[in-house]
Amino acid sequence: MKKRGILNPAICSLLAELGHLDELLIVDAGYPLPPDGHVIDLTLTPGIPRFLDVLKAIAEELVIEAVTVPAEIHDYSPEMYQKVIDLLGSDIDVDEEPLHEFKEKGLDAKGIIRTGEFTPYASVRVLCGSPF
Repeated sequence: MKKRGILNPAICSLLAELGHLDELLIVDAGYPLPPDGHVIDLTLTPGIPRFLDVLKAIAEELVIEAVTVPAEIHDYSPEMYQKVIDLLGSDIDVDEEPLHEFKEKGLDAKGIIRTGEFTPYASVRVLCGSPF
């Protein structure tokens, strides 16, 4: 049994498959899931698991080059936006795009992790980096 880090076997497998410049979505409970996407649905109850907890766990295991957030997060969930910025730190570029573009580009992501988050627009598209 693993001693630390992510224990969920589906997430561990997905992270191991990601390479440089691959994309991963971490989304809120209301995000529309594509019928043919690689989805790991973690929703349990409203707010569990929290988006920030999942993002933090992923950030601790994955090299992140950049993230993209829906631009609407500023108007509807500015506190969540600031928490994402604080969690990721200044080394990671944070881009924004309108939700319709975010969803469209997200169709090409290698995987989607859906959280139980009920905060509007609490979603990120992670661009994987390289450790070297």
